Amino acid sequence: MGEVYVGTKFRTVFARRAVSGDERLGELLNWCRRWAALGLVGDTVGNLSFRTGNGFLINRTAGDLGGITRQEFVEVVYAEPDRAELTVVGLYEPSSESLMHAGIYAARPEINAVFHGHSDRLLAEAERLGLPITAREQPYGTTELVAEILSALDGHQFVVMRNHGFVSFGTTMKEAGQEAEEILRRV
Repeated sequence: MGEVYVGTKFRTVFARRAVSGDERLGELLNWCRRWAALGLVGDTVGNLSFRTGNGFLINRTAGDLGGITRQEFVEVVYAEPDRAELTVVGLYEPSSESLMHAGIYAARPEINAVFHGHSDRLLAEAERLGLPITAREQPYGTTELVAEILSALDGHQFVVMRNHGFVSFGTTMKEAGQEAEEILRRV
């Protein structure tokens, strides 16, 4: 995890400045705060999302997941990975890993929740636990990282991003959250 955070690596186009009224946002808020309390998002930095009818809802970039509010979530309604551009509805830029979430949702239609966190303990124990690990380390927020994750997915619900963190998936937020928590208990 030696890469220094420099912000988003894509262009954000605001279709509308608004706060989401999606009723599931309360559940996502709870997962963000829970993961912060459990130390699954490093220094409270990570990104959690769920699929919506128009795209996906994700926390803003560089937000504190332990104290996050409803206003800090952004709906990504259109992603153009080749142009590194996202069209959003919200008040903030979406998480710097939004291209990763978009790529996973596009590749795996059965996935409705993507949770990305950081745990040095888990990274150190990933091989011993037999967890799927990306073949190469790639810079955060890039299409190269998306390609590495997609090549390691192969039906898994959990993938370790080499020297970076992990990503957990599920058909529901509960499934994505509990998958990672169960693996952390084995560390």
